[in-house]
Amino acid sequence: MDPQHLTGIDVIDAQHKEIDEAIQAVIEAAAARDKWHIVHYILVRLYELLRFHFAVEEAVMSIVGFPDIAKHKQVHKDILLTIERMKLASLDPKACERDESLKKQFSILKPIVDHDKKFADFVTANISSLGYRGAAG
Repeated sequence: MDPQHLTGIDVIDAQHKEIDEAIQAVIEAAAARDKWHIVHYILVRLYELLRFHFAVEEAVMSIVGFPDIAKHKQVHKDILLTIERMKLASLDPKACERDESLKKQFSILKPIVDHDKKFADFVTANISSLGYRGAAG
């Protein structure tokens, strides 16, 4: 994972790494012309990773009063819709045989990294006012 995409929030960064690995697996499976069901399975896994990750982020955003939450939620929704369309398209065995630029399709994730960075900066700047006292010992 590109270090510039790190937010500094360990849980979020770990999820981003897992999501990035799933994206790479989809791209590699399609490039290797793997069977359609393999590509589909990886897309299903990616969708579930994203859905969980977005739920975590949105819950934390709500708790800490992140001011840009509505825009962030919309980006999440747009990404999930795009992955949903990719999942449906992957059910067509011929679609997986075509050389489509999955990297271009996954460029939709770029805005979310920028939003996540803003969220992390907000949390970092406001950590003391949020009542965080560190891990219990």
